[in-house]
Amino acid sequence: MFNWRFLLLLFSFPLLPRSISIIATGDIMMGSDYPYRKLPPENGKDLFKNVDSILKKGDITLGNLEGPLLKGGTCKKKIERGKVYAFRTPPEWAENLALSGFDFLNLANNHMNDFGYTGIQETIKALNSFGLQYGGPYGKVGNFNVKDLKIAIICFSTSPNSNSIFDIKKAQKIVAEYSRTNDIVVVSFHGGGEGTKFLHTYDTFEYFMGSPRGNVVKFARAVVDSGADFVWGHGPHVPRAIEIYKERLIAYSLGNFCTWGFNVVGELGYAPILKVELDSVGAFKKGKIYSAVQKPYNYPKLDSSFKAAKLIRKLSEEDFPESCPTILEDGEIYPRMERR
Repeated sequence: MFNWRFLLLLFSFPLLPRSISIIATGDIMMGSDYPYRKLPPENGKDLFKNVDSILKKGDITLGNLEGPLLKGGTCKKKIERGKVYAFRTPPEWAENLALSGFDFLNLANNHMNDFGYTGIQETIKALNSFGLQYGGPYGKVGNFNVKDLKIAIICFSTSPNSNSIFDIKKAQKIVAEYSRTNDIVVVSFHGGGEGTKFLHTYDTFEYFMGSPRGNVVKFARAVVDSGADFVWGHGPHVPRAIEIYKERLIAYSLGNFCTWGFNVVGELGYAPILKVELDSVGAFKKGKIYSAVQKPYNYPKLDSSFKAAKLIRKLSEEDFPESCPTILEDGEIYPRMERR
């Protein structure tokens, strides 16, 4: 006999609100064979072995891919030792990203154009062959459907052939358009100065080696005003602060995540993995910074001393004292109102 009392009891309780979890990392450069061979062993298959269990925790996992995936081609940069860099990674290594848990790669950065149009197209082909989404080149936007929620990922940078962080009004227009047709909008940006001199984040226009790198605070808050729900920053090669603005999380830089043999001294080697949980309208619920570290010619690995989380907490409290979330020593993140 059908139990009508059970059915009435079931519908007397409100349905739990949907939420999604997003994992985000900083810069990924799996090794380069240009201008000379600097590649990890065994085709890089073990690059993420110490952290892939974390990367697979999210409904969507995002990374910033620094450098094209291709064979051959012509470099479009004038390489000067210690000043200008270009990267080129074997295209079949896209499989390493897929197997480790990545779903989406941002290409809108200052290495997207290292090998010009050919490099971009070959990178897209490599990612597509392993079912990986991408965003950035020529305004390409990522699209996901998770738990019946439509999610758009829009990418901005300071470099040609992508949406620009310099034109904030246009950025707001783009974000507002996607906000009207999606439940959650993620904005990725590659901007800000580079290196340990740029650990702190200020509401000011930044330059690096004479090149404009944008006002990342003004940009990030403006896109939230226009409908962005999570702002994911990268580019400075070091972790930077996070803040809560209008119930939305802004991460100003997640630093280097996996940059084989390159830029891993001190804070440059901190490799935070950020997990954020958003409700069905995009408001931040909670999160966690998984602290990892890189050492020269070694794979990223989890750090039991939580150096990345402690640094991000310190920078957040110093740079955004009124809007930083609660960050515990082990990396747990809570909205400020839940400070404990």
